Amino acid sequence: MKTNLEIEYLPLKKLKMYKRNARKHDIGDLQVIKNSITEFGFDDPIGIWGKDNTIVEGHGRYLAAKELGFVEVPVIRLDHLSDEQRKAYALVHNRSAELSSWDEPILSKELLDLEDIDLDDLGFNLDFIDEIGQDDLEEDTERENAGELDPSCQHNVFENMEKAQYEQVNYYGIPEISATQTTGDRMLRFCDHKETTLEERKNLIAHFYYDDYKFMSAWRNPDKYLEKLAEFKAVVAPNFSLYTDFPRVLQILSCYRRNWTAKYWQEKGIDVIPQVVWGDKESYNYCFDGIPKGSVVSVSTLGIMEDDDWNGESGEMFKEGYKEMLNRLEPTTILLYGALQKGLEGNIIRIPTYYEEKFKNKKG
Repeated sequence: MKTNLEIEYLPLKKLKMYKRNARKHDIGDLQVIKNSITEFGFDDPIGIWGKDNTIVEGHGRYLAAKELGFVEVPVIRLDHLSDEQRKAYALVHNRSAELSSWDEPILSKELLDLEDIDLDDLGFNLDFIDEIGQDDLEEDTERENAGELDPSCQHNVFENMEKAQYEQVNYYGIPEISATQTTGDRMLRFCDHKETTLEERKNLIAHFYYDDYKFMSAWRNPDKYLEKLAEFKAVVAPNFSLYTDFPRVLQILSCYRRNWTAKYWQEKGIDVIPQVVWGDKESYNYCFDGIPKGSVVSVSTLGIMEDDDWNGESGEMFKEGYKEMLNRLEPTTILLYGALQKGLEGNIIRIPTYYEEKFKNKKG
């Protein structure tokens, strides 16, 4: 069996994808591979076989290299394998990675040591490395051990009811929040607040346009970050997800959590900007409830171009909901976080995303 493999470089156009490759690579997966190559270089040669250079393993790296504009890539030849072995190895190579697992305590320590590399860009958006999520986990564990928290109680929902119960002004009892006229053209993810100074936060609007688990503390313990939230110019109401494949009851719960938290913070003196999110037309029955007319509002276009439920790049489902929002809420200003879609009306202030800001800072 040959063991001394040699790396060579071949033009990308000379490689051939295996037509029966069983491994799928979606847009998000390919983006992570591209980010990895950009950050670290093309350090993992593609395995090829036969006279026509058929790819055995490395289809994702091949596709990423094409999108990044590579002319040639490193390869290793696997011609010592028989045709049957080549097919089996392609399957086993991917399956073995799926069957492995992480030593989470060690992984957490390693990831926390990485200060200058954005883990989200490289696929490591895990809750146990998120500081706020970790704080909540440790706090809940301590309270469970002390008998102060019933583990069967879902996310402190009953404790929240003890903090505040609001008049039911709509069918689902989604709290009604107050209008605001505060605007701005710069936002900051609240999870990044430690990266800014107090003076900087005074001119920034905090937002929660990132993974829900990273800001579940807004619902679990709405008092915890009041002091820090008050340092911002304003705060966008938490963006609890309204995925189109969620059951209706969970979509309604997301709307309830968003408005309950926003109203609670408003009563504590925080300037909260209503956040509007919708799904299909059925969601119009609850997604706009409790949001005031004639207010500044915030919406996000993150993810709609990659999600088939939003009708691809045309974003028709998003645009239909956007028009419905204009008709029902008559917002004075829309703070739009993400790519500006064609045909959107209203007084829009387009907000650069976290990744836009980061890329701009890297280039600068």
